[in-house]
Formats: sequence, C-alpha cells, structure tokens
Amino acid sequence: MEKRKLGRTGLEVSVIGFGGIPIIARSRKEAVQVVKRAYELGINYFDTARAYGDSEEKIGEALKDVRDEVIIATKTHQRTREDAARAGIRHSLRNLQTDRIDLVQLHGIDDENTLKKAMSPDGALSALKEARSKGLIDFIGISGHNPYVLSKAIETGEFDTVLVSFNILDRVAAEKLIPLANELDVGIVIMKALGGCGGPLEFPQRNARFLGKPELDWPDASEFIRYFGQEGMERARRSLRFVLAHNIDTVILGFRSVEEVEYAVKVADEFEGLSEEEKEFYKFGEFPPEPYCRECGVCKCPEGIRIPVILRWDQFYTFYGIKNWTRSQYEKLNVKVNMCTECGECEEKCPYNLPIIKMLKNTEARLLSLR
Repeated sequence: MEKRKLGRTGLEVSVIGFGGIPIIARSRKEAVQVVKRAYELGINYFDTARAYGDSEEKIGEALKDVRDEVIIATKTHQRTREDAARAGIRHSLRNLQTDRIDLVQLHGIDDENTLKKAMSPDGALSALKEARSKGLIDFIGISGHNPYVLSKAIETGEFDTVLVSFNILDRVAAEKLIPLANELDVGIVIMKALGGCGGPLEFPQRNARFLGKPELDWPDASEFIRYFGQEGMERARRSLRFVLAHNIDTVILGFRSVEEVEYAVKVADEFEGLSEEEKEFYKFGEFPPEPYCRECGVCKCPEGIRIPVILRWDQFYTFYGIKNWTRSQYEKLNVKVNMCTECGECEEKCPYNLPIIKMLKNTEARLLSLR
C-alpha cells in the first residue's frame, strides 16, 4: 500500500484510509473482521467519530493489539470547551482502548458561525489544545463539507489536517482548499470519494445536493452510467482513480465488508495515474466556466430559494451534460426561481461577487426548456 505524508504531522498514511461509519450496521464480530483485514492489507489510517454509533468501540477492539502500528483519527462534534474536554475526548479514549489518539478533528464545521464558536476561548478547539498539551492527542484537525469555510479555518494555522468531501461531481475543494492546504503543509484527507458512507454502490454527491436517491430515481440511466459505469464496483473504481490523481494524502472509504476492502486496495495498488483518455473524459483539472457557484452558503434567500442547490444543478446541466435528472430534481422543489423578488440580498453577501439573480434565471430557463 502506497504511503503519503500527512502534511506537517509527518505521519506516513496509507493512500486508502478506513472510514468508520458503515461498520455501525455490522455485528461486533463482523466489524472487527473487516477492520483487521484492512490492516492486514496495509491500511494504517482509521477514521471514526464519537457521533458514529459504536464505531469507535469496534475499531478500538480490532486494533488494540497493533495500536502502535496504526494511526487513529476521531472527531468531536461538541462545540464548547466543557463538552469536548469532559465528554468527548475522554469518552473516545475509552472507546478506542488507548491512552492517546493520533488525530482529533472538529467535526462538521460547515459555516462561519460554527467555526467561530468552536475556535472561541470557550470553544472545543481550546479543549483539544489542552488535551494535546497533556499528551492525550497528538494532532488537531478539522472536517466539513464547505471548502470556503475550511479554507478560512486552515489559514488560522490552528489545524494540522483538513477532511473534506471531494469527488468527480464535487470538485470545488480542488480550486482553492487543496492547493492552500498543500502550501500550508496541512494534511489532506478526502471523504465521500464514492459519495457517502454506504460503500461502492453509492453515487458521488455532497450533503443536500440531491433530493432523492440517485441510484433509485435516475430517470435516464445513460447519464449515470456515462460517468460511473453500470456495476457498483466499477463505479467505485472510476471514482477512486479520479480522486487519487489529485495532490491529496489519503482517501477514507466507508467499508462494510472484507470484499470491499480488498477491492479498494487492489484499485489503489494498481493506480499509476489517469490515462489521457480519462483526463479528457473527466475534464481533469477543469472547473465549470465562470460565473459558477462554489456553494459557500453565505447567501440566504428570504423567500426560501435554495440558491446553492439550484446553481449546482445548473453545473450538472451545463458542465457535465446531466440534463434529464437535473430537470426531475428541479421539478421537486416547492420554491422555484420564479419566487425571486430580486431583493439583491444574495448578491450583496456573495464573497465571489456573482450575478446570482441572473444566474438563477438562466438556470430556470435551461431546465424548463427541457419540457
């Protein structure tokens, strides 16, 4: 298994990491078997969180005999110093059956207000720093789904690693966050390379971008198969290769079974870069043409129009050629673009100075033209 340096931590991590959500649904015996098989195949980076049911306990049980040979990363979803110090870290140490944790991350920091709260004098970050000073944890990271907010976070210099969603249809992180993290020597961990925590049958997506389950309600199978293939494992292979081609450190995948672990490791071991055909097909290194929405979430429509979601679907339509499905999703919205009063609040708040009103109208015109 290829190893890459996790930023300034100096830790050498396997390019494939173990995501701890799916084993919640497995018995303890089954879960331990999956985790141990991952270790046997060279995976040394194991990611979990207190919020993931009994995931910490199962990972702790599976790795207790090889604790010094692996890197364990967990997360605290608490926002205050008191909660994170008394409930979070100590609880995780017990669950993981260890006296120290390699990496603890602030969990799910997706907006600036949450970031400010967690980084305040009485916030969770101060508890992590105290725990680090006591030798209970080695490094501090941050996780979330909003590259705009995460970029602001790592610019503070407080975080050793950043965990962000990134995949073929969600490449915003590659525009600024990933280059910035490399510049600052912040370790880069990728989640949702396959779309979520359900294993290789999932479709790449990011939180709240879809209203339904794409694998069930995709109206035109050719649009889906074009990018990811018909069969589940083939979808995983294509998605994983795309992510591995970027300047990142490790990709955590949510594994349910030994078979999934073995398949992902095989894909990684065989990876030697994208072919020229793959680069052209996936528009490698490209982004939607300006102006395009980065989904920073700063704009809030008083009429309830889901601006980032709608503009994301426009990228599906224009950049990826996913048209029929995009139309079906737009039709499900209760509040459509025609409810816009053109108050201009969204444009005043947009840090990218996008002509949002015009973009929304153009998007609706395109989507409705499919009727």
